[in-house]
Amino acid sequence: MDNPLLAYLDADAADLEARWQRLQTWIDERFGGEAGIEGILFLIGVQARGRGFEPDLEKEAKERLIMEGAYCVFETLGVYERVGMEADGHWIWQRRIDHPPNLSVEEQETLLKTAILRYFDNQRDLSDAHEA
Repeated sequence: MDNPLLAYLDADAADLEARWQRLQTWIDERFGGEAGIEGILFLIGVQARGRGFEPDLEKEAKERLIMEGAYCVFETLGVYERVGMEADGHWIWQRRIDHPPNLSVEEQETLLKTAILRYFDNQRDLSDAHEA
């Protein structure tokens, strides 16, 4: 059986890029600067942890928040599932789908952008539900 993540690589590239640019504009307006993929994953990791931004984090803690953000966005594609929480407030994740092997850098970036956009779409849906 084919890996279900491969379907995301067949998405309309122009649509993906237009949505990505809209997200970049929103981040620029909200946070005062454009963030790359790692910066966005860091912000998502901070949000997932639920303790807010801590300016004096060690490099290892920042890297862990980026990974936490990656797990959160890939959860939207069904790659990971939250199965618990560690004592330090980080989620425990279980892999549900393997990443396709031998993806090019461009394909990896496409999957990351797709997952990030889906994450923000889901967050917006949750916000809309709270406002209703």
